[in-house]
Amino acid sequence: MIIAMRKIACLIPFYIFTVPEMQINIEKTLHTGHASYKVSHATGFLDIWEAATLSIKREGYSIKCNNDLTIAEKFSASTAVTIPFGQPAELVIFGSDGSEHSLRADNASTDLIGSRDEIVLTLRLFIKRALQRKKGKKRVFLFNK
Repeated sequence: MIIAMRKIACLIPFYIFTVPEMQINIEKTLHTGHASYKVSHATGFLDIWEAATLSIKREGYSIKCNNDLTIAEKFSASTAVTIPFGQPAELVIFGSDGSEHSLRADNASTDLIGSRDEIVLTLRLFIKRALQRKKGKKRVFLFNK
């Protein structure tokens, strides 16, 4: 299975976003160290999605579905987040154990792509920070004021 990835448009390399509100939200999230997003989780059967909550913390993430399915994982070097080609509201989290979790931004949002992009960028930044902490590197500020 080949998954084509699409880059999220940035004005300056990697961390400056096209929407100032998104940058402010992500900065607040990085400062507090946690975030929760309403998403839909693919059940794996046809095109059936169920409501879920994606929680992101400094050390990892969890996905809690309404059917009490809970997925929790710590960030590792093999944790990755991608955007499937042609799916404007979807993202895929690849776990360290090889698992794939397909998620969709909340349908109640007026800007599905913006919501998805904020989730993807937040996850990628938390992964990067977690890996830096594991390597014992000095904390680096990701945004310039």
